Amino acid sequence: MNISAPAASRLAILGLLISALMIGSTGCVGLVANMLHTIYGNNVPAEYDGLQGQRVAVLCRTDTGLGNDATTSILSSGIYAALSMNVKDIEMVRQTEVDQWLDAHAWDDSDYVEIGKGVHADRLVLVEVLNMSLNNGQTLYQGRANITVTVYEIPSGKLAFRKQMPEFVFPGNGGMPVTETTESKFRSFFLSVITRRVAGLFYPVDATADVALDATASGI
Repeated sequence: MNISAPAASRLAILGLLISALMIGSTGCVGLVANMLHTIYGNNVPAEYDGLQGQRVAVLCRTDTGLGNDATTSILSSGIYAALSMNVKDIEMVRQTEVDQWLDAHAWDDSDYVEIGKGVHADRLVLVEVLNMSLNNGQTLYQGRANITVTVYEIPSGKLAFRKQMPEFVFPGNGGMPVTETTESKFRSFFLSVITRRVAGLFYPVDATADVALDATASGI
């Protein structure tokens, strides 16, 4: 199997990151950050840049369904805002417009393209966050979720992009003691991390930002 140059570069960087995190040395993490900066500058390119210049709808789904809980609302709002600010020439479909269409139509659960057509979108970004949990035992907060991000081209109905992040975990190193924050605050922070990770698939992001991401959990 042939691996493209960008893919090979990402694999090499992933290996460096894993090695640094396993060693746990601040100096090693700093070294990796410097190498990332040397290779990419400040930003890593988008994994999918096809949202530029498009009218885009965002749809989030959890185990309870589409738009039925606070989690989907937080994710949708955060991703909407991030894409609006960071993707060039994008036109976002308002979330109220998506919600109103869902409320007004009997919808086949397997046909997300129909929603995109209904709100006159050029692209529909479907974000599925399933099996989410916040606890690692009784003493630690550690977020886990299975995340899949799919982009549909509307009106052709073609699948344009898919990214699967099975067993997405934060913080990656053990978790945060329950005595140091509340479940509500940790949930909000975990959802913000998911939002950043998902939205960052579609525009250049700081190559060094995720290197020490776990450390930010201590500031919740």
